[in-house]
Amino acid sequence: MAEPHARQEKTDRRRKRVGGWREIVAARAALIEAQLESTRVDTEAWRITRASVHRHLRSALEAADRRRWFRGTYDWWTGAHVTAAWAHLHNAELLLVSVAAKEDLSAGRHAVIALLEQVFSQPDPRRAEARRQLIDDWPKPDDRERPAAVERAAYRTALQWGFTAADEQYARVRSLRNLIIGSTLFMLALVLALAWIGAAKPDLINLCFTNIAPGGAEVQSCPAGASGPSGWDVFLVELLGLVGGSLSAMVAIRGMRGTSTPYGVPVALALLKLPAGALVSLTALLLLGGEFFPGLSGLDSPQQIVAYALVLGYAQQLVTRLVDRQANTVLDRVPSAEPVPREQAPPRRRQRPRPRQGHRPTHWSPATP
Repeated sequence: MAEPHARQEKTDRRRKRVGGWREIVAARAALIEAQLESTRVDTEAWRITRASVHRHLRSALEAADRRRWFRGTYDWWTGAHVTAAWAHLHNAELLLVSVAAKEDLSAGRHAVIALLEQVFSQPDPRRAEARRQLIDDWPKPDDRERPAAVERAAYRTALQWGFTAADEQYARVRSLRNLIIGSTLFMLALVLALAWIGAAKPDLINLCFTNIAPGGAEVQSCPAGASGPSGWDVFLVELLGLVGGSLSAMVAIRGMRGTSTPYGVPVALALLKLPAGALVSLTALLLLGGEFFPGLSGLDSPQQIVAYALVLGYAQQLVTRLVDRQANTVLDRVPSAEPVPREQAPPRRRQRPRPRQGHRPTHWSPATP
């Protein structure tokens, strides 16, 4: 009977985990195995359940400990190892319901309801049905009329709903993370391409502003301080826009909140602001030079151009804050251990006084049909 424990200890000794979520998976697997052993009974059904639970736990640990260099990037991008590890853990917990003590089910049903309230919206019928079965219709400790199979089926079904919805929320977080990283890489490639074009052909991307000197002669003000377009203009503007974007990312950290997901969405959002600042700075200066904004005169000196490039790089927050808002919306739907805030009841309608007998009701009176 000690063979699974010996195999588990051997696996633990040779395991080299990196990442907090891997340690959480290993700890959860050990807890599930301990809970399973605490329900030991000498029946064929328990032995079948025990074998199935151990198979899922083994698969979860193998997915968490997967270390293949040629699949590392693929697993990181698709989240295949994270999804597989948690899916097997969830299946093991669902199987554990069939052998768990009734006292454990009675104590854990409120946590299941809390999970469903986090992943399902208010009008979802599954949320109401689970509350009815696990709270309203749950038998009292001295009630022996209801079969245990009905209780376990209701508990297992509600828990499966919660796990499925939670996995979908994590998949949305991963998809958002990939979209942000893909956009960041695309903008970074565009920034490098524009810098190369500006260095190779300075006249093609002209960031100089033409001004009229007091004597009537035309004078050009360029970002790099030259008398005409140079190969450093685009690079300098993008660099200052990058600095402005990094300052914006530092300020945005104040409003960010941590997340328990293994996908690092806040970090991806911060990195998105860097190439966005460079592109916004370059694009805005090109629009200013082309007199796209009526009433804005040309910049008179390289110092003004440099200052505008820095400020415009910071101003990319006006665009990327929409992405921040969408990311916060997605992260708010991810289940967490924080208590679910109570839903505020709608304000009670003020009762207006009934009109006296013989008094004609006004248009606002409750007696008006």
